[in-house]
Amino acid sequence: MEKVMTIKEAVSSFVQSGDFLYIGGYICRTPFSAIHEIIRQGIKDLTITRCNAADDFDMLIGAGAVKRFIGTFLSLGIYGLGRCYRRSLEKGIPHKVEVEEYSNLSLPMMLFAGSMGMPFVPVKDMVGTDLLNVKSFMGDNKYKMIDSPFDGSPTLLVPALNPDVAIIHVQQADKYGNAQIWGIAGDCQAGANAADKVIVTCERIVDRETIGKDPSRTIVPSFKVAAVVEEPFGAHPGYTPGFYDVDFSYGYLYQQASNTVEGFNDFLKEWVYDIEDRTAYIQHFIERFGYGVFSKLQADFDYSYPVSYSY
Repeated sequence: MEKVMTIKEAVSSFVQSGDFLYIGGYICRTPFSAIHEIIRQGIKDLTITRCNAADDFDMLIGAGAVKRFIGTFLSLGIYGLGRCYRRSLEKGIPHKVEVEEYSNLSLPMMLFAGSMGMPFVPVKDMVGTDLLNVKSFMGDNKYKMIDSPFDGSPTLLVPALNPDVAIIHVQQADKYGNAQIWGIAGDCQAGANAADKVIVTCERIVDRETIGKDPSRTIVPSFKVAAVVEEPFGAHPGYTPGFYDVDFSYGYLYQQASNTVEGFNDFLKEWVYDIEDRTAYIQHFIERFGYGVFSKLQADFDYSYPVSYSY
């Protein structure tokens, strides 16, 4: 069954207030187009998760869309701490987000467990850290210590995560939902397959034959996918390998704007609320910064080394 639709249709159909979302984008391929649409539609009380959370999560928090955050940290990369995140925790603006913090290994393992249908998974890297001393909304279910059934040694268990919806951005997918990536993967595959359903935004929709020629790149099979959205430039200001580079200047623009509540609200008005869709977003970007800046972000084309799948 074909699943192609607009991002407005995908979000309105499959994301509801109160949902638990996995949002892909481990360093690259962040689904900003979907994030903007969630904010535009006024969706609230979300629980969100991913390792290495960045300006996408910061924006959702500042817009008041987030109730709970299961994460490892949240920063703006070279621009320091997330301003909206910090205001939420320190001043309750727009409200205080509940946080449950794990390590950068344990959280992907929790998503992996969810993708494999396991109820929990043993981990080592949190043992002996203060992460065990601070519990929030998960309470005693944040982790469990048991004696190993094999040698009796102390063993730390963390629960599986199964989000209601995963939203990921990929380089290409077919109209049925088979989604392919290259470049840094992070926890994207585990997060997507741990969820009940997946919204895929992609740089391009290709035919099923193209997907089949390089099947090892497919991280999500069609039966997991609820919607496919062709959304070129959909990860900007982040980068998508093979398509465009990270936009550091725009990242600085967001950092400066989010330094204050007024600046952040003005940013949302200009780049989210007053923008109808990603096409309008690109047009506004070109009008604001010039086509030269836009074209400079585009990646040069090159083939990877060819392989043979014959046997």
